[in-house]
Amino acid sequence: MALSDILQKINDEAGKKAAFMKQVADDEIAKIKAEAKVKAEEKKREIAEKVQAKSESVREKAAVLAKMEGRNKLLAEKRQVIDDVYTEAGKTLSGLKGSELSRLLVSMLKSASQFMPKGHLTVATGHRKDLEEAIKKAGVDYSVKNESSDIDGGFVVSDGKQEINLSFNYLIKSQIRPNTELFIAKILFD
Repeated sequence: MALSDILQKINDEAGKKAAFMKQVADDEIAKIKAEAKVKAEEKKREIAEKVQAKSESVREKAAVLAKMEGRNKLLAEKRQVIDDVYTEAGKTLSGLKGSELSRLLVSMLKSASQFMPKGHLTVATGHRKDLEEAIKKAGVDYSVKNESSDIDGGFVVSDGKQEINLSFNYLIKSQIRPNTELFIAKILFD
Protein backbone atom coordinates (compact mmCIF):
# COMPACT_ATOMS: atom_id res chain seq x y z
CA MET A 1 0.00 0.00 0.00
CA ALA A 2 1.22 3.26 -0.94
CA LEU A 3 1.72 6.15 1.34
CA SER A 4 -1.07 8.08 -0.30
CA ASP A 5 -3.44 5.19 0.27
CA ILE A 6 -2.45 5.03 3.94
CA LEU A 7 -2.95 8.78 4.26
CA GLN A 8 -6.28 8.51 2.51
CA LYS A 9 -7.35 5.72 4.82
CA ILE A 10 -6.27 7.74 7.90
CA ASN A 11 -8.14 10.76 6.52
CA ASP A 12 -11.24 8.68 5.87
CA GLU A 13 -11.15 7.19 9.34
CA ALA A 14 -10.50 10.60 10.88
CA GLY A 15 -13.43 11.98 8.85
CA LYS A 16 -15.67 9.13 10.01
CA LYS A 17 -14.57 9.69 13.62
CA ALA A 18 -15.09 13.43 13.26
CA ALA A 19 -18.54 12.87 11.73
CA PHE A 20 -19.36 10.41 14.49
CA MET A 21 -18.09 12.84 17.18
CA LYS A 22 -20.01 15.67 15.53
CA GLN A 23 -23.15 13.52 15.55
CA VAL A 24 -22.59 12.58 19.21
CA ALA A 25 -22.00 16.27 20.05
CA ASP A 26 -25.10 17.32 18.06
CA ASP A 27 -27.16 14.65 19.81
CA GLU A 28 -25.81 15.78 23.21
CA ILE A 29 -26.56 19.44 22.36
CA ALA A 30 -30.09 18.50 21.27
CA LYS A 31 -30.54 16.50 24.47
CA ILE A 32 -29.25 19.39 26.62
CA LYS A 33 -31.50 21.84 24.75
CA ALA A 34 -34.51 19.55 25.25
CA GLU A 35 -33.72 19.16 28.96
CA ALA A 36 -33.16 22.91 29.30
CA LYS A 37 -36.47 23.57 27.55
CA VAL A 38 -38.27 21.15 29.89
CA LYS A 39 -36.57 22.73 32.94
CA ALA A 40 -37.38 26.23 31.67
CA GLU A 41 -41.04 25.27 31.17
CA GLU A 42 -41.08 23.70 34.63
CA LYS A 43 -39.53 26.83 36.20
CA LYS A 44 -41.95 29.01 34.24
CA ARG A 45 -44.87 26.93 35.55
CA GLU A 46 -43.50 27.04 39.13
CA ILE A 47 -43.10 30.81 38.94
CA ALA A 48 -46.61 31.19 37.51
CA GLU A 49 -48.00 29.02 40.34
CA LYS A 50 -46.10 31.06 42.95
CA VAL A 51 -47.33 34.31 41.41
CA GLN A 52 -50.90 32.95 41.37
CA ALA A 53 -50.66 31.77 44.98
CA LYS A 54 -49.11 35.06 46.07
CA SER A 55 -51.77 37.11 44.28
CA GLU A 56 -54.52 34.97 45.83
CA SER A 57 -52.92 35.46 49.23
CA VAL A 58 -52.73 39.22 48.68
CA ARG A 59 -56.38 39.30 47.53
CA GLU A 60 -57.45 37.27 50.58
CA LYS A 61 -55.50 39.55 52.92
CA ALA A 62 -56.99 42.61 51.25
CA ALA A 63 -60.48 41.14 51.61
CA VAL A 64 -59.88 40.34 55.28
CA LEU A 65 -58.47 43.81 55.92
CA ALA A 66 -61.41 45.43 54.13
CA LYS A 67 -63.84 43.33 56.15
CA MET A 68 -62.04 44.25 59.39
CA GLU A 69 -62.03 47.92 58.42
CA GLY A 70 -65.74 47.72 57.69
CA ARG A 71 -66.39 46.07 61.05
CA ASN A 72 -64.26 48.68 62.81
CA LYS A 73 -66.18 51.50 61.14
CA LEU A 74 -69.49 49.87 62.00
CA LEU A 75 -68.35 49.33 65.58
CA ALA A 76 -67.23 52.98 65.81
CA GLU A 77 -70.61 54.10 64.48
CA LYS A 78 -72.43 51.88 66.98
CA ARG A 79 -70.22 53.21 69.76
CA GLN A 80 -71.07 56.76 68.70
CA VAL A 81 -74.80 55.96 68.73
CA ILE A 82 -74.48 54.54 72.25
CA ASP A 83 -72.47 57.60 73.36
CA ASP A 84 -75.20 59.80 71.90
CA VAL A 85 -77.87 57.90 73.85
CA TYR A 86 -76.09 58.56 77.14
CA THR A 87 -75.35 62.17 76.20
CA GLU A 88 -79.03 62.66 75.45
CA ALA A 89 -79.95 61.01 78.77
CA GLY A 90 -77.68 63.49 80.56
CA LYS A 91 -79.29 66.40 78.71
CA THR A 92 -82.74 65.08 79.62
CA LEU A 93 -81.83 64.83 83.30
CA SER A 94 -80.23 68.27 83.26
CA GLY A 95 -83.33 69.68 81.58
CA LEU A 96 -85.80 68.43 84.19
CA LYS A 97 -87.83 71.15 85.86
CA GLY A 98 -90.62 71.52 88.36
CA SER A 99 -92.13 68.50 90.07
CA GLU A 100 -90.13 65.94 88.04
CA LEU A 101 -86.85 67.52 89.12
CA SER A 102 -88.10 67.91 92.69
CA ARG A 103 -89.10 64.20 92.95
CA LEU A 104 -85.75 63.11 91.58
CA LEU A 105 -83.73 65.36 93.89
CA VAL A 106 -85.78 64.33 96.98
CA SER A 107 -85.19 60.67 96.15
CA MET A 108 -81.46 61.25 95.64
CA LEU A 109 -81.18 63.21 98.90
CA LYS A 110 -82.93 60.47 100.88
CA SER A 111 -80.62 57.84 99.37
CA ALA A 112 -77.52 59.90 100.14
CA SER A 113 -78.65 60.49 103.74
CA GLN A 114 -78.59 56.74 104.38
CA PHE A 115 -74.82 56.78 103.85
CA MET A 116 -74.07 60.33 105.04
CA PRO A 117 -76.69 61.68 107.48
CA LYS A 118 -75.24 65.24 107.60
CA GLY A 119 -73.40 67.25 105.01
CA HIS A 120 -72.98 70.20 102.71
CA LEU A 121 -74.01 70.20 99.08
CA THR A 122 -72.26 71.57 96.04
CA VAL A 123 -74.89 72.09 93.35
CA ALA A 124 -75.00 73.05 89.71
CA THR A 125 -74.86 76.78 89.08
CA GLY A 126 -78.38 78.20 89.14
CA HIS A 127 -79.94 75.24 91.00
CA ARG A 128 -79.46 76.37 94.62
CA LYS A 129 -83.17 77.13 95.06
CA ASP A 130 -84.25 73.74 93.62
CA LEU A 131 -81.95 71.88 96.03
CA GLU A 132 -82.96 73.93 99.06
CA GLU A 133 -86.63 73.10 98.38
CA ALA A 134 -85.77 69.43 97.83
CA ILE A 135 -83.83 69.35 101.15
CA LYS A 136 -86.94 70.60 102.98
CA LYS A 137 -89.19 68.03 101.24
CA ALA A 138 -86.75 65.19 101.91
CA GLY A 139 -86.31 66.17 105.56
CA VAL A 140 -82.55 65.63 105.52
CA ASP A 141 -79.82 67.44 107.44
CA TYR A 142 -78.05 69.02 104.45
CA SER A 143 -77.32 72.58 103.45
CA VAL A 144 -76.25 74.09 100.14
CA LYS A 145 -72.68 75.33 100.49
CA ASN A 146 -71.46 76.02 96.94
CA GLU A 147 -72.58 76.29 93.34
CA SER A 148 -70.31 74.92 90.62
CA SER A 149 -70.34 75.17 86.85
CA ASP A 150 -68.55 71.80 86.78
CA ILE A 151 -71.78 70.10 87.86
CA ASP A 152 -74.46 69.83 85.17
CA GLY A 153 -77.23 68.73 87.49
CA GLY A 154 -77.62 66.79 90.68
CA PHE A 155 -75.19 67.53 93.50
CA VAL A 156 -72.13 66.46 95.47
CA VAL A 157 -72.62 65.92 99.20
CA SER A 158 -69.67 66.14 101.60
CA ASP A 159 -69.26 65.89 105.35
CA GLY A 160 -65.65 67.11 105.33
CA LYS A 161 -64.20 63.60 105.49
CA GLN A 162 -65.79 62.02 102.46
CA GLU A 163 -68.03 62.95 99.58
CA ILE A 164 -70.70 61.33 97.49
CA ASN A 165 -70.88 62.48 93.89
CA LEU A 166 -74.49 62.43 92.71
CA SER A 167 -74.03 64.77 89.76
CA PHE A 168 -76.00 63.60 86.73
CA ASN A 169 -72.98 63.18 84.45
CA TYR A 170 -71.07 61.23 87.08
CA LEU A 171 -74.05 58.96 87.79
CA ILE A 172 -74.54 58.27 84.09
CA LYS A 173 -70.85 57.63 83.51
CA SER A 174 -70.06 55.54 86.60
CA GLN A 175 -73.35 53.90 87.58
CA ILE A 176 -75.94 53.86 84.84
CA ARG A 177 -73.81 53.26 81.74
CA PRO A 178 -71.77 50.32 83.08
CA ASN A 179 -74.97 48.60 84.19
CA THR A 180 -77.06 49.30 81.09
CA GLU A 181 -74.72 49.55 78.10
CA LEU A 182 -75.12 45.93 76.95
CA PHE A 183 -78.89 46.17 77.30
CA ILE A 184 -78.95 49.45 75.33
CA ALA A 185 -76.71 47.95 72.63
CA LYS A 186 -79.06 44.97 72.27
CA ILE A 187 -82.07 47.25 71.97
CA LEU A 188 -80.36 49.41 69.36
CA PHE A 189 -78.58 46.80 67.26
CA ASP A 190 -80.36 43.45 67.53
